Amino acid sequence: MLSIDNKRELGLVEILSTSTRNVIQSEPVGSRVTCNPPPTDTDMDVLVLVRDMKKFVDDAVVAGFEVGGSFICKDDFTSLTRGEINLIVTQDGEFYRRFWCASRLAKRWNLLFKEDRIRLFQAVLYGNG
Repeated sequence: MLSIDNKRELGLVEILSTSTRNVIQSEPVGSRVTCNPPPTDTDMDVLVLVRDMKKFVDDAVVAGFEVGGSFICKDDFTSLTRGEINLIVTQDGEFYRRFWCASRLAKRWNLLFKEDRIRLFQAVLYGNG
């Protein structure tokens, strides 16, 4: 799982430990991970693969997370936020793999412009160029 770098990440650890049996895998993603140098003014994004999306979302809401703009969008993922933490939650192993792959490519190519990262993710996840 993830290491705790500071107190604001405790909410993340709280929800991941609450749903331990439900969480299959989690990985830090987003510009804090993919950009070098990492931006200092962005949220911390975490990709989470779960067995039961509804159960995880329910646990996350109890832990103070709010459902973001994408609630089970096309059954691919749900986004949850709490402070500076954004969770991208999915129970689709293929979606998780593609998202992780896009993150690794963004890091390898050091895509510093958000528009470039969005285009990459759209291409890898949905075949949109």
